[in-house]
Amino acid sequence: MGRNKIGLAYAAIFMLALTGLAAASEDGAAGRKQSAPALSLDEAITLAMEHNPQLGAAREDVIMAGENLNQAASKIQPRLDVVTTRTAPVDLPKYSLMSSDITWRTNFSLSQPIYTGGAISNGISAAGDYLEGAKAAYQRTRQQVAFAVRQAYYRVLTAEEQVQVSQEVVDSAKEHLRIAKLRYGAGVAPEFDVLAAQAYVARVQQGLISAQTELSIAREALNSVLGVSLPEGTVLKTPPPCRIPKVDSDSLKAEALAHRPDVIAARATVTANAARVAAERAAHQPTVSASIDYTLIPTVTIPGTDVVVVKNSGNFVIAANWHLYDGGEVTARIRAAEAQLRRSQQELAALELQVSLEVKSAYLQVQAAVAQKEAAGKEVEQAKEAHRIATLRYQEGVGTSVEVLDAEANLSGAKTRLNTAIYNLNLAVSALDLAVGRTWTPPMKQAAEEGK
Repeated sequence: MGRNKIGLAYAAIFMLALTGLAAASEDGAAGRKQSAPALSLDEAITLAMEHNPQLGAAREDVIMAGENLNQAASKIQPRLDVVTTRTAPVDLPKYSLMSSDITWRTNFSLSQPIYTGGAISNGISAAGDYLEGAKAAYQRTRQQVAFAVRQAYYRVLTAEEQVQVSQEVVDSAKEHLRIAKLRYGAGVAPEFDVLAAQAYVARVQQGLISAQTELSIAREALNSVLGVSLPEGTVLKTPPPCRIPKVDSDSLKAEALAHRPDVIAARATVTANAARVAAERAAHQPTVSASIDYTLIPTVTIPGTDVVVVKNSGNFVIAANWHLYDGGEVTARIRAAEAQLRRSQQELAALELQVSLEVKSAYLQVQAAVAQKEAAGKEVEQAKEAHRIATLRYQEGVGTSVEVLDAEANLSGAKTRLNTAIYNLNLAVSALDLAVGRTWTPPMKQAAEEGK
């Protein structure tokens, strides 16, 4: 009995020392966290909107489509050309009517298309639709980038939580090993308990290493999707719980088909291709244009007379052009444009079916994730109680080391499954937002809109 009391006294002193070290460690950690930069989910998405290269490429697509529209619109505007030439006569015949001096000639030409059979107007219409499609594609890319950030952000938080769970398991295993050694030293437990506890500590330490590695990978993945590296030690703020949609899948499907940017882009492509067909067909129609030319040139007369050979002059021309035979070139272009139109129509139909499937699948995933999170939460509560009872039984000498190790393993697994369930729920809600086509709104703008 005296040996037991001495062992328990040493254990109490050791536990007090551990408590003091833990408190000091927590204070130091708190101080480090206060000095470390913090990043919220909204701030992370804002960073990605500024630095993600995929989104930058989509922005350039919008700019190119806008300039293509400007090019198409410029064809209906009048065109003014100025050409200046410098002529230096060389080896002129003795009686040439050309001046032997260096002369300058400037020609002004103003032209205006009058009728093109609809080629220009349909070209402008097609370019405008392509621009709308590019804008919609850009919005879809924003949604995809926002989803990727949410996915990576939640992955980091989940990995951090798993590291904490793994560390708690290691600490608990070490504590169990300490108690097993004390009980073995007191002669009330076999050496098997110590060996089993040591093996368990080694096993859970491997789990901690794996969790720390996953955390490092998750942080790198977040940096990749942000397009910029976060400062070392950046702390991610835990976002509020995801709001679970209360609407049915049919309403979400209707919302997606009406507002999802890639569907809008596909419809714009169909409209643009229809306008392109009309523009190609216009090539069978005659075209009419008008032009005015005027040339400035030094006056040249026949030597010794007042007869003017060359002087400033101009003309006004109305030209009509009609391709009567082109070897089938225009017909081939029309057929190619019609095939492209039919293809875009089929792609739109396929996309609408795909959107319906994605929304339904995402909706079911959310429902399943909610149920799994609730079940995992109950499992953790039950595992905690089982672990508490097993620990008390072992400390009182009526339980075995195997019971405690099994209870710790069950509790660790339950916490891991709850952590995974929370991640899956956050990811499922994010995937549903992406499937429906909901665009992330900057926090300040969102607050302003909600305040209206």
